[in-house]
Amino acid sequence: VNISRGGPGLGGIQPAQSDYFQATRGGGHGDYHILVLAPASVQEMMDFAMLSFELADQYRIPAMIMAEGTLGQMMEPIIPREKVTYFVDKPWATNGCKGRKPNIVNTLHLSPDFLEYRNRHLQAKYEQIKANEPRAETFMLDDAELVIVAFGLMSRIVKRSVLEARRKGIKVGMIRPITLWPFPDEIFKQAAETAKLFLSVEISMGQMVEDIRLAVNGKVPVDFYGRIGFIPNPQEITRQIVSIAQREGFI
Repeated sequence: VNISRGGPGLGGIQPAQSDYFQATRGGGHGDYHILVLAPASVQEMMDFAMLSFELADQYRIPAMIMAEGTLGQMMEPIIPREKVTYFVDKPWATNGCKGRKPNIVNTLHLSPDFLEYRNRHLQAKYEQIKANEPRAETFMLDDAELVIVAFGLMSRIVKRSVLEARRKGIKVGMIRPITLWPFPDEIFKQAAETAKLFLSVEISMGQMVEDIRLAVNGKVPVDFYGRIGFIPNPQEITRQIVSIAQREGFI
């Protein structure tokens, strides 16, 4: 679990989303990925804790829950999930080898040929995850000319701004990536067919912008608005939406 706070360096206790690169691009060596889930509520903190273990078990890779410092300090009512009764079969586990050949779990591959084979095997697994596990939430997206993108706690704030901007006659909607890796590219490709502009709203200097631009593949411009040390409030984001709408002629 990564409860992201301001940085760089020692940082403080201010909320942030600026560990996005660390989480989605990896903080170590090698061609690897980890599953990254971004909760927006205390309920999802609990739900995603269970989900992350299930996915990590299924795919045999680490999973991270990435949340802001504010969410890490929040208290909200939750509804407990039912206990998991299904467990993934683990024939690879080192749990005693009576009656079978020993299992060896090894991360050191000195043979160049086997190292390449192992990495290609992992890449095939990552492609399977990218095909099966992307998750996203959409809000008032159907006729949106301006699409706001926000993850985690920021998405709850953006929803209020979307409603306020709609009352002003602006066709705006929201995409909330729930999995930061794998990034939900497909929903962005679909939205880019009709949207005129994307706006990434983050508590950072704009790290998710890269993934949005890769997803829309140049079809639609991508703008950014963010703060560090502060959480943008709904009125602030609404003003940004109105400013963009006036600039682009959406109203």
